[in-house]
Amino acid sequence: MLPLKILVDENVPYADAMFAPFGEIHRFAGRTLSAAELGDAQALIVRSVTKVDRDLLAGSQIKFVGSCTIGADHLDMDYLARSGVAAYTAPGCNANSVADYVISVICACGDRLEVLRHGGRVGLVGFGNVGRTVAERLARLSIDSVAYDPLLVQDSDPRLSTLDEVLRCEVMSVHAPLTTGGNYPSYHMLTAKQLSGLPDGALLISAGRGGVIATHDLLALKQQRPDIHLAMDVWEGEPSVDKHLADLCLIATPHIAGYSLDGKVAGTRMIAERLADYVADSGSGELALPGVALPRPSIGLKAEGDNALLREAVAAVYDVCADDKRFRESLLAEDPAKQFDALRKHYPERREFAFCDYRGAGKALSAAQLNLLAALQGSK
Repeated sequence: MLPLKILVDENVPYADAMFAPFGEIHRFAGRTLSAAELGDAQALIVRSVTKVDRDLLAGSQIKFVGSCTIGADHLDMDYLARSGVAAYTAPGCNANSVADYVISVICACGDRLEVLRHGGRVGLVGFGNVGRTVAERLARLSIDSVAYDPLLVQDSDPRLSTLDEVLRCEVMSVHAPLTTGGNYPSYHMLTAKQLSGLPDGALLISAGRGGVIATHDLLALKQQRPDIHLAMDVWEGEPSVDKHLADLCLIATPHIAGYSLDGKVAGTRMIAERLADYVADSGSGELALPGVALPRPSIGLKAEGDNALLREAVAAVYDVCADDKRFRESLLAEDPAKQFDALRKHYPERREFAFCDYRGAGKALSAAQLNLLAALQGSK
């Protein structure tokens, strides 16, 4: 079976190293991949911007499809299964990156951090790998959360509750995948009427998929309840974005919540491991995958109080306001949709809190401060 010809999205990091043991690697632009470009390739490695279905694969030699992302809404899994194509995603690979994003948004929005750490709650819509990780990371920072996920049995986790309960929270964070079938399709599942029931001055974070909340509902929400703040990372109709909606957002970013380097590398490795299993099952033998060792940045901190220390530690590693600034500037360009993809393609290297070393700037951090920073990083 080996060597394979492998097509890999140009935005998949370290692919040349991780997929080299399998054969010949060719890069492609994910948004514009066509059937003609597949040629005689046997494996296709994508991200969420590439729709993989009959229109793309019919008549091709592709037998393995791997998406280095957590969602599968861009993959026609039924068609792939019927066609005998092995298909995999990378569930949970960017969960910590999205949690970092949510924490950075909370830290950037006025006194939201103080409110949440003194009895406030975050309501989560979607309690899969990402939603659960967000809840666990918040809990370590002494922030309570409650979650709604109709696909899960409510008594399977004490944090699961009703949508009405989630809508009573000071912050609501949406992490639902995009689905159009089944008993609980998520497409346009949250309406302006529902969201208008959020508390005064609530913050709505959308970091799942853009189609979960319709653009017209978000515009109507801001008209009905201008006190509700929006932090939007995902957009209906990407890469095209409704500029009016973006202008109404407190924070607006170009679908980069899960775009940490550590998360991307984890996704690449997960798909490389699935390809190794596929190759081994075909009788070609087991392959050893190369390791990727990323350096750990060292971050010096000066702040004294707990919340001030958290804000400094967060902003030093990932300041969501910098992404907001770049995105708003891109919306003024002649072709904003093209700039949307350019921002993602040329995204600055961003590390996760968990992969940084925090130290005192000028004096050693106390045991209490180190424990707080460990909580920020996701450690108990």
